[in-house]
Amino acid sequence: MEELDKGKEFKGRTVGHSAIEMAQLMLPHQTNPAGFVHGGELMKLMDNAAGVVAARHSRANPVTAMIEDINFLNPVHVGDLVLVHGKITFTSRSSMEIRIEVEAENLLTGKRLPALTAYYVMVAVSLEGKSVEVPPLIVITEEEERLFNEGLDKYQARKAKSGK
Repeated sequence: MEELDKGKEFKGRTVGHSAIEMAQLMLPHQTNPAGFVHGGELMKLMDNAAGVVAARHSRANPVTAMIEDINFLNPVHVGDLVLVHGKITFTSRSSMEIRIEVEAENLLTGKRLPALTAYYVMVAVSLEGKSVEVPPLIVITEEEERLFNEGLDKYQARKAKSGK
């Protein structure tokens, strides 16, 4: 496996280089009176995961620029173990698209359900807050290539819309 502390070398990095999985038990203070976890609690976990993926890929400070296609699929309950999966799907000069998938596992039955999905666009910035270049993404599998091309299409559409 690649060293995670290679510095700012701009050779490409693979999807697996920065992919992560985080887990957190959902507690009563994270829920509404019906026992469902607040969407904002889950979005915070997702944002943290996207930030870690972006930092591992870029070795820079990431900031959240945009959240796209957030889908709430199934409710998460108090006592569920939330599993947050994050992987980079696209890079441009300074931005990175991160796919986040959240599962909720009932610890008593072992049943897992998809809970949320979203794409986070993160930008790597310097300590002065200026965007910095990120390493290119090396795609290996057909799925990684498909996701990269989808990310490129979305990136180009955003650029066209903003006139940049």
